[in-house]
Amino acid sequence: MSKAAQPVSNEVMLLTERLKQSKAETYPDISDQDYFLISSTDTVLRHKGLSSRQIEDGITDGTNDGGIDAVYLFVDGQIVEDASETTHGTNTPQLELEIIQTKDESGFKEIPLQLLIDHLPLLLRLDRPDGLEEEFNPRLLERFDSFRDIYLAASSRFPALSISIRYVTRSSEIPHTKVKRKAARLEKSIGELFPDAKVAVDLIGAGDLNTLARQRKSNTLTLRLSESPMSPEKGGFVSLVRLEDYNSFITDENGRLRDEIFEENVRGYEGATVINRGIAESLRQGDDAAADFWWLNNGVTVIGKRVQPSGKMLHIEDPQIVNGLQTSRNVHEYFRPHRPSPDSVGARAEGRMRQILVRVVETRDETITAQVIKATNSQNRVSAASLRSGDPFQRSIEEYFQRQGFYYERKRNHYKNLGKPRTQIVEVLELAQAVGAILLQQPHIARGAPSSLVRGKYERVFKNSTPLEAYLRSVLVMRSIDDFLPSVAGLGGAYDRSNVRFHLARAATAFALRSSRPQGKAVAGLDISLFDAAFLERVYEWVVERRDAAAKATDVHDLGVLAKGGEWATEIDKRLSKYTDKTRWPVTLTPPRSA
Repeated sequence: MSKAAQPVSNEVMLLTERLKQSKAETYPDISDQDYFLISSTDTVLRHKGLSSRQIEDGITDGTNDGGIDAVYLFVDGQIVEDASETTHGTNTPQLELEIIQTKDESGFKEIPLQLLIDHLPLLLRLDRPDGLEEEFNPRLLERFDSFRDIYLAASSRFPALSISIRYVTRSSEIPHTKVKRKAARLEKSIGELFPDAKVAVDLIGAGDLNTLARQRKSNTLTLRLSESPMSPEKGGFVSLVRLEDYNSFITDENGRLRDEIFEENVRGYEGATVINRGIAESLRQGDDAAADFWWLNNGVTVIGKRVQPSGKMLHIEDPQIVNGLQTSRNVHEYFRPHRPSPDSVGARAEGRMRQILVRVVETRDETITAQVIKATNSQNRVSAASLRSGDPFQRSIEEYFQRQGFYYERKRNHYKNLGKPRTQIVEVLELAQAVGAILLQQPHIARGAPSSLVRGKYERVFKNSTPLEAYLRSVLVMRSIDDFLPSVAGLGGAYDRSNVRFHLARAATAFALRSSRPQGKAVAGLDISLFDAAFLERVYEWVVERRDAAAKATDVHDLGVLAKGGEWATEIDKRLSKYTDKTRWPVTLTPPRSA
């Protein structure tokens, strides 16, 4: 007699149906297990607003993953994507390490937690143990190496560290006592490594996932003013705001800076600059200072789609702080140790005597928004990269891509939040890396220092003179290579593929166009159908030969180091430059010209 099937709980049924629908819309071609990892990570880190690419980049799941499916590091609230450009601007840097383990199963088990108990203390040791390469995959080690390097670099400033370990399943039941004990043991072992850190192990089931998924960041925030605001005929509001109230406006209920209201800020936090040190010093003078804070600071500019005044309140829909990130972060940093109590009394309470000047502009017009962003960020030097989201050329790319069936994520997570298919979304950094590898012929920069492509090299990457077709063709070349690489025998997982893909794209484009230094116009006319498996396999072998030559010349055999260094790219350049005459391009490596 067969055992009767157990009834499915409402929470599990809701989770299953939600995942089924969202997977069909966004990731229809991946396995249910892989999607559970992506969706669960997106849900538990919802407050971080990660893009699809950022989520995918943090995945370490696979062979020798140590039971760890994804790892993410945040410094002062910002995700670390390029460790080479990470700065520690605040007096006490905030480091948040998020470690994700997901099991597409109906319950919590002891074995997954035991794996973490065995492995995390090794991976988190600041003196990196020898032989880790024999136990763990290189992608996992790369993530923990970045954490180790950044933590040690910030150690002289006594960083505030938090380590969150999330074990996620489809369970609708309370974890067994044995599982809870394992979780407590894991928390204790990590706490012993970092006694001053905040360590938490969360057991997240179906009900928790559903609750987190229902949560939506409020798109309307209230700013408390010192006095009723000034409002001229053309609209907008100007007012002084107590520092304490401004800090409440930019801080969520958990004491974190509201990253989402700075998405349009063009500047990015610039670290311990002269300006930031000056802001911090004026804040440290306290409410007893002779000069009010707003006398010494230009204030901040906020744009809202709709602004509703109510006495000494402004209710702002979708607020975006487009100028004043440096000031805001310094204010938030200043209040972290003070944390005035909302119910404290007395006019001498810190942050209640000094003011900050706040300008609020109401508009839904993106052209006006771009004008405000440009004008309010022109008083000091701002790189062209800082103005990228409002750049007319960025809009042109977005419009062209959309006509071709793709969604260019000019504004972070705009199309992701609309539920567009992941394969049709192209992010700014993804495009910059493709252009860096193919049009700039710098695959090592695309792999090792991608942030520089949207900062110092922005004007070279996004040039009005480059045909829009060349941008889409660059992305399509990368997509063709990403489809091809998993089939290559002997090539490892995602980490190895990430170290090869840009060098292969650079070389394959050169062979396809019979040009050692292909320019935008040529790439714009590139026939993507040429990039079939047979062609890419031949070029891949050629690229590997160049890698081996670089390894021999430098005596460096670590694939990641070679991919990020310049020697491999130089070897490719030198060999390609020899094919100056079209008749000398090797027949086996150049596809036939299309009719």
